[in-house]
Amino acid sequence: MPRETFQQELDRLVEEVVELGREVESCLDTMVEVLQSHDAGVAGRELGVDSRYKERGAEIDEECMVLQARQAPVARDLRLIYTVQAVTNHLVRAGTLCEHIYRAVSETADAERDPDLDTALFEMSRGARDLFREGLNIFEARDIDRARSLEAEDDKVDLLYSEAMNLAVNPGKEGAGSPEWRVRAALTVHYLERIADHGVDIGGRTVFLVTGERMESAMRQYRDRKLDQYDD
Repeated sequence: MPRETFQQELDRLVEEVVELGREVESCLDTMVEVLQSHDAGVAGRELGVDSRYKERGAEIDEECMVLQARQAPVARDLRLIYTVQAVTNHLVRAGTLCEHIYRAVSETADAERDPDLDTALFEMSRGARDLFREGLNIFEARDIDRARSLEAEDDKVDLLYSEAMNLAVNPGKEGAGSPEWRVRAALTVHYLERIADHGVDIGGRTVFLVTGERMESAMRQYRDRKLDQYDD
């Protein structure tokens, strides 16, 4: 396979990953709306997206293996293929978690809810969705400088996680919500935290793609360069 053709196939592979990512992002947008509106009808119509994402993920993974088999890639190409496979896995997993949340909303539509915990879920869903979107944007643009801020944004989601989980396990005396809903709410808190983590990991994979370094090592080198600039 000529090098030019191989590069075109790599570029098309990245486009497919970004396209899948945007589909999952749209799914997360709807998830945020559903957690605010508690619309079981919308949640029910979205059930099944998980299988579609898994199918697309398997297709992308197969394309990665075919590309490696047809031409011996250089180190840079191997990093790209490895990153594509890793990012695809994060996208599919985020889509699966989104479906879990749809199912929770659909199956507890008529349950009594704790208004404080309900509000916390909505706020956390927005934070997780935004972090996932930022990770995908970073991958598409390969903007590793923006990746440095992901951990700080993840800290904010982790704080929301702690607050929401505290509300889940320590209900007030009034308006605590039904036991079934509280269990689903606690699981949803966990799902949202994982969605945010997938966004952070996508950013970390992008750092590896661009620099060849793991996120922790790349950040350390970045800080060292900044310190050197201050010493000059």
